[in-house]
Amino acid sequence: MIIRRWFRCYFYAVFLGVALMALPISAQSISEKPISEKPNVNIGVLATRGHLYSEQRWQPTVDWLNQQISDVNFVLHPLDLNTMADAVSQQTLDFVLTNPGQSVTLGRQYTLSWIATLTNKTPENTHSGIGSALVVRASSAYRTLEDVVGLSMAAVSEKAFGGYLTLRYEIAQQGINPNDFFADVHYLGFPIDANLYQLRDNNVEAAIVPVCLLENMSKEGLIDKQNFRVLNLKDNSNFACQVSTPLYPNWSLAKTERGSDRLAKQISRVLLSMPNDNPAIIAAGASGWTSSVNLLSIDKVYQALDILPLQQSWWKQALRLFRSHQEWAWVIFIFFIIINAYHFWLEYCFSKNKQELEKTQYRLKQKSEMLEHSQRVAIVGELGSSLAHEINQPLAAIRNYSEGGLLRLAKKLPYQDIVPVFDKIQSEVDRADAIINRLRTLITKRSVEKQLIDIEQLLDDTIELLHFRLQKLEVGIFREIEGKPANVEVDIVGLQQVIINVINNAMEACLTHFERHPDIGYHPEIIIRTNYRQDKFILEVVDNGTGLEHDNPVDAFVSTKKDGLGLGLAICRDVIEMHKGEFMLRSIKPNGCIVKISLPILVTEITGNRYG
Repeated sequence: MIIRRWFRCYFYAVFLGVALMALPISAQSISEKPISEKPNVNIGVLATRGHLYSEQRWQPTVDWLNQQISDVNFVLHPLDLNTMADAVSQQTLDFVLTNPGQSVTLGRQYTLSWIATLTNKTPENTHSGIGSALVVRASSAYRTLEDVVGLSMAAVSEKAFGGYLTLRYEIAQQGINPNDFFADVHYLGFPIDANLYQLRDNNVEAAIVPVCLLENMSKEGLIDKQNFRVLNLKDNSNFACQVSTPLYPNWSLAKTERGSDRLAKQISRVLLSMPNDNPAIIAAGASGWTSSVNLLSIDKVYQALDILPLQQSWWKQALRLFRSHQEWAWVIFIFFIIINAYHFWLEYCFSKNKQELEKTQYRLKQKSEMLEHSQRVAIVGELGSSLAHEINQPLAAIRNYSEGGLLRLAKKLPYQDIVPVFDKIQSEVDRADAIINRLRTLITKRSVEKQLIDIEQLLDDTIELLHFRLQKLEVGIFREIEGKPANVEVDIVGLQQVIINVINNAMEACLTHFERHPDIGYHPEIIIRTNYRQDKFILEVVDNGTGLEHDNPVDAFVSTKKDGLGLGLAICRDVIEMHKGEFMLRSIKPNGCIVKISLPILVTEITGNRYG
């Protein structure tokens, strides 16, 4: 039993150790490494093909540095794209070793000093060795970039320089819409070997991989190179790997803000002096190290793709700022929520108030129409005696003519002598009918429909309605015409109501003046002037009465009459303004008042009397 328990504990311990070794090293775990007698110097390396491969490739370089610089202990930390950026941001790394894409991304955001750059295995030992390869299956029918537009593809990451961005830039340079080309991309992340495995297993139609991955995996026996084909091959006779894009600067080593300047100089001398046949160089797949190179070509790629850190969109910068200040970000977010809620509440209140206002305006309009109707009825009441006189005249004439006709019939006069009597009776009946129709039109609710009418005929009919009262009050009325009369498009009933109101007010003003000054030989007079101009019609009613006794008698509910409501002139003003005209009053010296009505609706010259 004891042996069995010991074996079980030993098995769990081994299993736990293997599991811990397999876990990726984060920025937080860097500081948790065992402390040796020498101070640790943390070097972060981008683990594109996994931690194990990164250690196999870069640990010889770290070992060489430990041999040449003995006063510190260099420690290798394989990281992915995000953990590398976090480690630099949190200053848990002393040095970083990464591809040129991340070099530019980190270098534009943080304080990095570049020390050295890898060179390639070419006769020129050039420093260019990063690019993308667009790989398809050899059995597929795809031969050009246009053949794979919109097809399913596998890529490392949308941030991966050699595994995506360089090919996206190349696609744009060839005049192909990148959004259409990369319409269906699956980002698989690290390790990058998975992209070719997905292509091999027919899960995607193409794979975007860093340069030389196809050749390296073939040498390692992981895949058969003959089963794949690279599209858009570039002519690089001195470069051993197939590539679909131009080549860019190789991997570089940089010092972070935390790293030592003195140590950076020592590392630079050690790397630049490393022999080409050193195992570290061979493991890195390079021909040596050179001084840091210009990364302008990388900047152009990021600038063209609009993802250069210093040229990021404002919303990206704001998002990064919010992430670094989450407390304030939440406060601002809640503030905007409250402001928007308050805005919508105000909109609701305004909308509700607007509806109430519209309802109130509608009710006021209805009441205004009722008041206007009452005013017309009041006018008819004032005209009662005049209308009775007007009706009595044709009735009396009819009675006389009928009696005369009966006498002629009794005398058995010829038919020719009796017919004129009936013609006279018919004429008086038509006269009485016209008077009744005018009265009915006046008292009926006013229509807003406009008609072309003869203003002079309308004035004649209106004066005829007021004739009895004018005679009773002994008011003289005179007509003056300027210009050539023309038909005017107006609301007939509304304009007639205005004229009756104005003339009635003029008569009352004359009567009031006579009552106040009875012994001066006063003769009340009203002058009606019509002026026909090219662009407007002007009607003036002038009296020699008391004049204006109020500052603004046109205001509603303002009246100098004992029983007046003050609605007459207010209604007149509204009617004229409905015609887009002007209604004005002013006193004249020594006494009297002038009412001026202007209507800018002159249309055609009169060809005959028209009045509907």
